[in-house]
Amino acid sequence: MQTINSLTKFIERLDGSEIKSFPKIIKSLAIPYSEFEKYATWNEYRYTRNCIARTAKYEMILLCWNKDQETPIHEHGGQKCWVYQINGEVEEYRYQKEKTGELTETSKANLTSGNITYMDDRMGYHALKNIYNHRCMTLHIYVLPIDSCEVFCDKKEDFIIKELEYDSIAKAF
Repeated sequence: MQTINSLTKFIERLDGSEIKSFPKIIKSLAIPYSEFEKYATWNEYRYTRNCIARTAKYEMILLCWNKDQETPIHEHGGQKCWVYQINGEVEEYRYQKEKTGELTETSKANLTSGNITYMDDRMGYHALKNIYNHRCMTLHIYVLPIDSCEVFCDKKEDFIIKELEYDSIAKAF
């Protein structure tokens, strides 16, 4: 498959394809940082979620991270999720929930620019953290939009349902 080097081409390819073709399409990404800058927003205290595209088939969200910002441990509301590392370095932690209810870390991996990871609920839970010394960005592609998911609440020592929100929404692509 031909390399995809722009957001416009990526969206066109997803829009014109069946969901079963998404993994192959996503593996052909080589989109430069500059393509994402106009969608980026930053927050001093937490990573931001910036919606680039949302259709009946998929949701594409740009996450913008300052140094050491991280997600809670979470699942994906039954959907498939790919993460494309745009720049910098993010560490992904994966977990399984034991029969006792306790979470066990099962693996840890570093994502660097151009890397892609995949996650769905049958694989367990995961969390991401910016371990880069500067800001970084990741692109998250979900099969079907996700409006809520389970996140681990440290205070309750259990999972709770969290309604998901965007920090920004692309006006038009």
